[in-house]
Amino acid sequence: MAKISPKITVTANANTATNNPGPSTMALSLTAQPTNGTSDCVTLKTGVMDLAQAHTQFYAGATDGPAFVYVKNLSDVAMYIGGNADMGTANRILNLAAGEFAWMPMSDDQDLYAEAASGSNKKLEYWIFDKA
Repeated sequence: MAKISPKITVTANANTATNNPGPSTMALSLTAQPTNGTSDCVTLKTGVMDLAQAHTQFYAGATDGPAFVYVKNLSDVAMYIGGNADMGTANRILNLAAGEFAWMPMSDDQDLYAEAASGSNKKLEYWIFDKA
């Protein structure tokens, strides 16, 4: 079975730092990854899609197993990610500012939709690693 090695690292200076002050009184350093360092991956779906202010489905749930989802907002406006076609605020899973990304484990039976906060031809990158 194919393997991936996901890892996330978050660092920040203390809020008293002269350059790039952080959100806390102490410096932060967090690194997380799967216990054994890798995760199984059966299939990978990737893409970069153009979005406008109308919801667009970018993934149709396939199985009832787990998946990892990576999304990155490549545009200059916020992007909304949700699990159904109604992208009202109550149904949004993520609100990604310009340039932000998210990595999330989720159920692979979930559909995913995206919508740009404004404008058209806004780009969203996605990678979906199916683990089942």
